[in-house]
Amino acid sequence: MLSAAARHLGRSVRLVGDADLSAPTPCPGWDLGHLLGHVRSSLDDLTEVLTGEPGPAPGPDPAAAVRASIVGLLVAWAVTPGRRCEVEDRWISPEIVGYTAAAEMVLHAWDISRACGADHPVPAALATRLLEVSPLLAVDRFFAAPLDVPATAAPGERLLALFGRQPR
Repeated sequence: MLSAAARHLGRSVRLVGDADLSAPTPCPGWDLGHLLGHVRSSLDDLTEVLTGEPGPAPGPDPAAAVRASIVGLLVAWAVTPGRRCEVEDRWISPEIVGYTAAAEMVLHAWDISRACGADHPVPAALATRLLEVSPLLAVDRFFAAPLDVPATAAPGERLLALFGRQPR
C-alpha cells in the first residue's frame, strides 16, 4: 500500500513546473509551493518516526525535495520491520506510521494534481484499503471536517470526502 501511495504521489509531483508554485490548491489559503513544503516536511517527519533520524535538508527545488522525501520514507519503511516507533513519548507500530504516510501521500497527490490542472483520481484499490483504517486517522486536528458524498461514490471520492476534500 505504501509503495502504491508513493507511486501515486510521484505521478502528481511530476506535473509540477516552476510556474505552478504560486497556483492555488484545494486547501484554502495554500499555494502549491507551500503545499509541497508541507508534504516534504510531513514525509520527513514520518521517516524520522520510523528511523529516529532527521531527514536531509531540502534543496531549492520543492518538487525534487518531495521526490527525495518519498524515497527516504520508502527506504526507512524497508528497514523497520517489527520496530516500535515513538511519537510524543508514545509507542506505536510502524504499520500505523505506514497507514498515516499512505493517507498523506494519497490526499496530497490529489491536491497537487488539482493545483496543476490535472485530475488524478485515487486508484480504487488503494482508496479501498485506506478506507479500512482512515476513520481512525481523519481527526479534525489534522484534516478538514468530513464532507458528505453519495453512497454510490467511488472509493477514492469517499476517501477524499472523509478528509474534507470536495471530490468533484
